[in-house]
Amino acid sequence: MTILLIVILIVAALVASVLGYGHWNTYRPVVRQIEMNLDEPFGDKKELRIVQLSDLHMERQSIKPERMAKIIAEARADLIVMTGDYLDNYDNLDKFMLYLDEIKKVEPEHGIWLVWGNHDHYLGERIEDLAELISAKGIRVLANQWDSITFGEQRLNIIGIDDFCLGKSDIPKSFHDIQDGWNLVLSHDPNIVLHLEPHHRVDLLLSGHLHGGQFKIPGAFTLFPMGELPKQNVISGMHEVNGKKVYISDGMGQAAFNVRLGTRPEITIHTLRCA
Repeated sequence: MTILLIVILIVAALVASVLGYGHWNTYRPVVRQIEMNLDEPFGDKKELRIVQLSDLHMERQSIKPERMAKIIAEARADLIVMTGDYLDNYDNLDKFMLYLDEIKKVEPEHGIWLVWGNHDHYLGERIEDLAELISAKGIRVLANQWDSITFGEQRLNIIGIDDFCLGKSDIPKSFHDIQDGWNLVLSHDPNIVLHLEPHHRVDLLLSGHLHGGQFKIPGAFTLFPMGELPKQNVISGMHEVNGKKVYISDGMGQAAFNVRLGTRPEITIHTLRCA
């Protein structure tokens, strides 16, 4: 056996080990607890618990729906929000419906709210069929629109801005005639925050899209057109951008390859607490 062949076998074994470890990571979700103090009380309610799910990517999803639902149930959420990228192939519709059915069993008091991501729009016109199926389950789809709930003595406006990455966002329409209250904004691509005007009040913006890098390779985001925020190393977690708080989830699924290096699937529990 030549030295060259030995080197090739060693390199191949190392690559296989790294990829194997990366694939194993996709089965290991983390639950991130994010706390935020509020200036305005909710009245008799001391805290609001929001569970955020993002980037489920049915094509490359390792977490079983029952396990995902169990984690969500244990979080005792007041509402669940989903911030885009569920499937890009209609052949995976039944799989996605199964996940929704399990998540819906949690029955949060203030429901489940959902916005689209760029991969969802790869369905083309069939995204409208998907919206009807989701709505039939009692899950609210927000596409450049808002609605509100009353939590304690506070109005909570939930604003859903469609995907910015593919140019589906309509910010003026999303905020049109919005009423006074606490504004929770859902939008898949966090780069949308750079295009919000000062009069667009945002108390908290929840997003995903970037997968926490998925592969933590230095300089990777300079090779892919993922927007301005990654160039500023704003990739994951809580940030304040132009005076607006934005949280970027690492997401539950994977894009391109079912591998994660340096990051793991994430379910986020946001606890908004009266100071």
